[in-house]
Amino acid sequence: MQMTDLDTLLGRLRDAPLDRRLHGLDDRVMAEIARIQASPSVGNTMFGIAAVAALLIGIAGSGLPAASAGASTITPFDAQLALAPSSLLGSR
Repeated sequence: MQMTDLDTLLGRLRDAPLDRRLHGLDDRVMAEIARIQASPSVGNTMFGIAAVAALLIGIAGSGLPAASAGASTITPFDAQLALAPSSLLGSR
């Protein structure tokens, strides 16, 4: 497609009559916005209840004892230290 073809197509689109369905579109959009605003919505009270519930669940969860993790001691003579990167990268 050449540029002149694109110019011709855009000119024909500009000169074409508008679709009948576009007539009164603004009024229909504004009526739909008014209908949505008039419908009941979740208010600030529900958001407050959800925030308090999340806070209480967080406090209760932090109060529960967690499984204790046993700390292992590291010794320089541990068998797993033989596989450390410093020993693997050394010259042989």
